[in-house]
Amino acid sequence: MKENKIKSSNGGRRILIVLGVVVCVAAIIGLAVAYNCLRDIWLEQCVITDVTSQVSITDGKMVRADVIAYMFGLKNGANLALIDFDERRKETLKKIPNIREISIARHLPDKVSITVEERVPVVRLGIKGEKKDSGRVADTEGIVFISSNGTQMLPIIREAAAPGTDKGHKLTGRAFAALKLLETCRDNFRALAAIEADISKPDFITVVLGNDYSIATVAWDGMDDPSESTQKNLEKQLDHLTKAYTSRIDDSIRVWDATQPGKIYGNTKKGFL
Repeated sequence: MKENKIKSSNGGRRILIVLGVVVCVAAIIGLAVAYNCLRDIWLEQCVITDVTSQVSITDGKMVRADVIAYMFGLKNGANLALIDFDERRKETLKKIPNIREISIARHLPDKVSITVEERVPVVRLGIKGEKKDSGRVADTEGIVFISSNGTQMLPIIREAAAPGTDKGHKLTGRAFAALKLLETCRDNFRALAAIEADISKPDFITVVLGNDYSIATVAWDGMDDPSESTQKNLEKQLDHLTKAYTSRIDDSIRVWDATQPGKIYGNTKKGFL
């Protein structure tokens, strides 16, 4: 009798375990079905049915809204919930260096706003000895991209050899030093009217001064290692050059030597002053 009771008790436990497993499995299946149903309902609400009213793209002068829409796959029938916006953003920034930043705002469930911030060209880029406009420009960060619209009056950096810094890359070394020189002239030393910086020489940058098209050779401590301290060295040298250039000590000076810290020499037909 005792043995029968034990067997009966063990059987009961097995039944309860089986029932528990069945209930858990049923619950899991139920949750999965419910999740899929809710997901399908959600996905249906995220479909683009009218791209003009559901998608807002603020573009710029160089990169059109339709290009951005194509890069992100934004069209009628696309599902906003299935688009990896972060990955599309990274791919777009990599492929189109003209763009500095892309901001994305999702308005759940079926709308999205994208704002494109384009790079602003501050210098043109050319090659020493070549007159043809390459179309390459760079912004204040030194990122190179292509733009020919309204850039004709920008100062130019002449790189030593073709093809020069390619689009999508950043100016480095002497080229970046030339960028900082031209920007510093524009912002703080307008009297120099620097319109060109030639970096083909190893020891200095040759600058064309726009007022009389005279030449200045410029060098400063740390010119190939841009930092706050080396920027101050550049500003000091340009300050000395500006004072000498605007003094009009001798109108026959066509070449200014600003390669030695704190010293400026003027080259006349008779020699150096």
